[in-house]
Amino acid sequence: MSSLTRDEQGTYHWAGTIDEQCDKKTIRIIYGAMGGTCIVFIVMALMVNAEMLGVTLLTCLGVMAIVTAVTVPLMRASKGRQQKYEMNDECVRYVGYGREDTRFAYKDIRKVHVYNARNMIEVKGLVVSAPFFVPHEDFGFVRDYILRRIPGNTEVIYE
Repeated sequence: MSSLTRDEQGTYHWAGTIDEQCDKKTIRIIYGAMGGTCIVFIVMALMVNAEMLGVTLLTCLGVMAIVTAVTVPLMRASKGRQQKYEMNDECVRYVGYGREDTRFAYKDIRKVHVYNARNMIEVKGLVVSAPFFVPHEDFGFVRDYILRRIPGNTEVIYE
């Protein structure tokens, strides 16, 4: 049964389940940022005051432990999490659920990555990108709808 609905203005609405790979990518970004920050503090400690190295290392380990203690339970609790999406003749966007709405006008889309096995379409603009998760039964329609509206010079990758 399709979860895709169309309102009287011609806008399509659906909700898609976010897959684990997306969450893992977010976690890698968080750990990369935290690790990079720790490296900067460690180098600064070595350059400014080598006696502070022990305190700096312990502080970095403590921060990484806190990040792990927060992110692991959140990742486990987020299984089956859904995201709402909309598309019409002008744009595609994801809506709410604690995130700011992000709108991608078709003319501004630079790259589209289609993941058939994951039922995901990743849309990349000039600065931001976002994954669009689509229920299996609606994936072909949503994919074709978006691809028909993007500029001809947009890079499209299929996986």
